[in-house]
Amino acid sequence: MSRGIDTKACGRGIWRGFVILVIGALLQPIAAAVAPAVGASFLLITAVVAFTFAGFRTGDADRPILQGAVTAAGSYVFVLPLTFVASGAVEPQQVLATAAVAVAVGGLAGFAGRTRGKRGEKA
Repeated sequence: MSRGIDTKACGRGIWRGFVILVIGALLQPIAAAVAPAVGASFLLITAVVAFTFAGFRTGDADRPILQGAVTAAGSYVFVLPLTFVASGAVEPQQVLATAAVAVAVGGLAGFAGRTRGKRGEKA
């Protein structure tokens, strides 16, 4: 553990969020074809779910809110190059807004998950 962050739990959370983001991006065209209203907000919903899953399990972190925020932002950083490749031009405001959502949702998820013990028991 360094500076209150459990690096193993952080790595697992980043991977978990990354996988959810990639699967959600692949499913978005299908959701848009089935229900256009859902397709418009599908990526936002996917991002919130991914950042929540990424930041929730904080492991042995001394600072679970920081752990959750870093983990969720890390999952977004890893998926960002795929976004640039797939979309071509990405607006800087969109990148900053999504990063802010990642930090906020990940921090909240870390706060919510802080009461969990090492193996799911109450602390």
